[in-house]
Amino acid sequence: MIDKLKSGIYAARHLMLIIFLSVLSHFYVLWRFIMPDERREKVFMTGANDGLEQMLPMQLYLYEQFREGTWFYDMDFGLGGDFYTDLAYYYSTNIIYYINILFVRAGELLVGLDPSTIGFWAQNAFFISILKSFLIIYFTYRFLCSIGVRPIPAILGGFIFAASPTYFRFTVFWSFFSDVFIWLPLTLWAMELLMRKGKPGLFIFAVAATLINNFYFAYYQLIIALVYLGIRLLFNRRGDLPRVETLKLAIPSAVLGAGISAAAFFHAVRGFLNNDDREYEVEVPLFEEFGWQDNIFYENYLVIILFLAIQALFTRQLYGRYFYRLFSVLTIVFMLFTLSPYIDTFFNGFQQPQKRWHYMLVFFHGALIAQYLSHFREIGVRQYLLSLIPVYAIMAASIHFKEEMVVWVPLIPVIHVAGLVLLLAKSKRRQAAFIYAALIVIFTMMVSASHTNTQIYHDGITDRNHLFYISSNHYESDRQAYNINEIQSLKAPEQKIDYKVREQDNTPMYMGFSGTSIYSSIIDGNIIDFYYNQLKVNIRYESISRYSTFQSRSNLFSLFNVDYMMRRDETYGIPSKFSPILSDGTYTVYENEAPLPFIRYASEIYHPDDLMHPLHRERAMLQGVVTGSAAPTASLDPPKNRLDEVDVETQNAEYTDGILEVGEDGGGLNFNFDAITGMPEDSDAYIEMHVELIEPEKRFTINVDGYPNERLFASSKYRTYADDLLYRVELQDDVPITLPEGRYAVDVQGVYIEDYSVLEQESMRQAPEYTFEERPNAYVVELAEPRAGIASVPILYRDGMKVSGDASGELESFRANYLMTGFETGEEDRIITFTYTPPYYWLTLAISLLSILASLFYLHFFGAGSRHTQKENRQKNA
Repeated sequence: MIDKLKSGIYAARHLMLIIFLSVLSHFYVLWRFIMPDERREKVFMTGANDGLEQMLPMQLYLYEQFREGTWFYDMDFGLGGDFYTDLAYYYSTNIIYYINILFVRAGELLVGLDPSTIGFWAQNAFFISILKSFLIIYFTYRFLCSIGVRPIPAILGGFIFAASPTYFRFTVFWSFFSDVFIWLPLTLWAMELLMRKGKPGLFIFAVAATLINNFYFAYYQLIIALVYLGIRLLFNRRGDLPRVETLKLAIPSAVLGAGISAAAFFHAVRGFLNNDDREYEVEVPLFEEFGWQDNIFYENYLVIILFLAIQALFTRQLYGRYFYRLFSVLTIVFMLFTLSPYIDTFFNGFQQPQKRWHYMLVFFHGALIAQYLSHFREIGVRQYLLSLIPVYAIMAASIHFKEEMVVWVPLIPVIHVAGLVLLLAKSKRRQAAFIYAALIVIFTMMVSASHTNTQIYHDGITDRNHLFYISSNHYESDRQAYNINEIQSLKAPEQKIDYKVREQDNTPMYMGFSGTSIYSSIIDGNIIDFYYNQLKVNIRYESISRYSTFQSRSNLFSLFNVDYMMRRDETYGIPSKFSPILSDGTYTVYENEAPLPFIRYASEIYHPDDLMHPLHRERAMLQGVVTGSAAPTASLDPPKNRLDEVDVETQNAEYTDGILEVGEDGGGLNFNFDAITGMPEDSDAYIEMHVELIEPEKRFTINVDGYPNERLFASSKYRTYADDLLYRVELQDDVPITLPEGRYAVDVQGVYIEDYSVLEQESMRQAPEYTFEERPNAYVVELAEPRAGIASVPILYRDGMKVSGDASGELESFRANYLMTGFETGEEDRIITFTYTPPYYWLTLAISLLSILASLFYLHFFGAGSRHTQKENRQKNA
């Protein structure tokens, strides 16, 4: 009884220490928030790029969707789509996020929290990060204790992992990335329980949680789990279960864990597979070009290996211990991995190289340091002193190479002296050990704070991640919000607003309106195909992760019911059919003069294979419906290529055999349209051309009559490789297309004229009277009178979209007009309802529930340990 009481007291102390260290690890970021800098701005723990552009808007958006009871589909998600599937990479299936929003919802109900602003979610990041740090340290502590590390060194190992520069870089820029810091130690702890005690319960949970939380990092976890399991089976140690018995437990446990995750993991993978499959076409070198920022021991931008790990690696005395050897080898191997981009490619699913696996190296070196500290008193003084030689050699070389001493370097000899005193101490060893441990904590914090200050909280970040910025016209000002509310009062529920704040493509998410833009790593491949291939909508900023607006093309705005637009007064490129209706001197609101009804009945059906050009496809969508799901009933003449009527001349450039050489001050091509006459005043010209920069490799801008099209450098990981471009310009005498100095492959493929007569005709056509209503998980169109026929609505079609009529029941639905939902109504259908559930969702949910039941059944027989362990326990009790 007394032993249990003592054990409980020690466990409580350890828990309190973990809580304290979880908060302490955030000292620097909390200080930068609580104690503003000289500009008196409170710096949020959120990156100004992806943090403010993706992470916070998505957290706010998903919270509001879930609170309203909308679970899968939203017309306001960009052009519309399945946010459950597409945002599974981020938060829609994220366990940590769900825990967070439970707290947020409770706070909203109990103490009046207001989670409707980005400022709230920016401050919420501190709370959730501290919670994550607690879990990271706790699970690391439990794992390390399970392999024989003493409790305090185990906690220090967890602290080194949780307070690492890698953790804060992941958390600040991509908060969901750092969730993997939780699942790695949990998985390894679960594996040790399974391999040594025959208890599979935690392993089932770890597998399920990892797969549910993030499918992308589940791939990383699968790799390291297989490596760890393989090593532990190959080099079995005393006390482990027999290899066959381990596999008999591990395989069904992994299957059950995967089964539990099915309702989340399956749909996350579907989202990834449905994403655009553009390949990375840049040759990956075998080795990095080593620079000062690639030094993993000093000022690496992502990971810093603490000097204690170097000492541990050079302490031969401790290599007789199994786990010490294991983590030494893993640390050395993963340090070598940092030298090759091939490893980055391998861990990123053989796509473009990404350095997201480094958290594993941080964990291995933290676990090695914990074991080093746990057995510190076993080290001889001579061995200790010899282990310092490589430390100071590496530090001296690093300082020389960087030509700068980092603030934490002077603390290294202080810790070394404290360690020597601890080894030599004959008395007061507890006090010496406490001082040594405290110095290690301080040193870890200094390394993290220094890295955060220089590599994360630099001027480009701190200039923007604060309250003043997110309340300004760079993000969301009162004036912008007021104008959006004015438009909301004018428009019908089904109409969209085309507006985003500068480069903030997720503006609609945090300003709460139905827009046209999105910034996400996972985008339905049909949308990307629509923008880059079928319609060649030229987005201003080239990126595989963004889409926005319709390049001022009136036909597309009308087809997708984008009938209102807001722009700053100096903005270029207002579509031909839009006219100003409101202005406050800074922002102007425009309304579409040629709108189309939300539901459109078509008498003519066109097959997509018969349509050869983007303008050809636009006109077909206006005059009927484009689909491969029904037999075509009409054909359409393609637009005329009028390139031979246009005079194309070079300006400060030479054009020979498809190569455009642009001079020092920039230049390009000038298109003269004098020969094209007799067109309506609001006609547009569409210039189709291939443009590809040959040299030098750089970002460049194609300026098309004032429209700056920003193109990425050739080796960019985010290139679209869509170099066949279509530019819409107002039809005028001269249209210049200019480029910066360089050598380009250029091919002018065509010039087309659009007078919008088809759009005007369709806009004036009498439309069916209807009302539109948005409900949680459903959209309802109620017709004034029933009408039979093939119809389409600009609700983006996804597999799983269902359409039903009040008289006919479920109607056949299909993809129409490349992205829209098409269907055929019966003669008595007056109320049309659209609902969406991800394909196989109910099946995967059933698999998850059955897997939970199967796991409970399985654990009932195996939860107390394997037959091998039970036999040992009986022998001990006897």
